[in-house]
Amino acid sequence: MTIRSIYPESTKEPIDSYTVVIDGKYLVAGKSDQDELSAREQVEILQKVVKIQKSEDWDLWVLFNGEPLQQVEHGGDFLGVRVFFSPTPPQRIPTLLECIKVLKKTDQPTLLVTNDSELESRAQALGASTLRADSLKKGYEILFSSRSRPQSRLMRHRTVNG
Repeated sequence: MTIRSIYPESTKEPIDSYTVVIDGKYLVAGKSDQDELSAREQVEILQKVVKIQKSEDWDLWVLFNGEPLQQVEHGGDFLGVRVFFSPTPPQRIPTLLECIKVLKKTDQPTLLVTNDSELESRAQALGASTLRADSLKKGYEILFSSRSRPQSRLMRHRTVNG
């Protein structure tokens, strides 16, 4: 999946490289605004995002609600992906907007990935492009499709003989 922005004006060059800022809570289905992802869910998302980053060679930043993980600190690097944490759900939006402002100061084109329409409009006002998290998940369906985990041989043996 290639992210490319095409401008109607012929004077501007298309942007081929964005820093992609991902609102991590929208990469797991069925979570409300107040829900925090478990550490396991966050690591699973980070592993998927790392696969995307390696295949696309994007600069990726991901934000989660909650405390930093044992595997990565706030602002730290997880296998090439920069990870941030907002301590409380209400601080999520200001933290994401701050990421966009920091990138804007360095003249780095930014793409925000979220399903929050209010956040999208605020990010666009700051000059960022936006993409729905559902669209990103659709583009990488193989990573985000939910499938049941295979049973271990021991459990399979117990259910057959039980």
